[in-house]
Amino acid sequence: MAEGIHRILEERGIQVPEAHQDMLVQQMKAVQQLRGTVDNSQLKDFDMGLTHVPGGERP
Repeated sequence: MAEGIHRILEERGIQVPEAHQDMLVQQMKAVQQLRGTVDNSQLKDFDMGLTHVPGGERP
């Protein structure tokens, strides 16, 4: 999974510092786990978006 994440980011011209790579992999694992718990039959009428804000939430 980690190689796929880094390949996609490189294709888009996004450079990930070495210190942030493990954190990124862990976040993607968490997102994959959350996706597994979603009941898609209830979401057919909803649009959803997920954003990542480096450094935390903005006020």
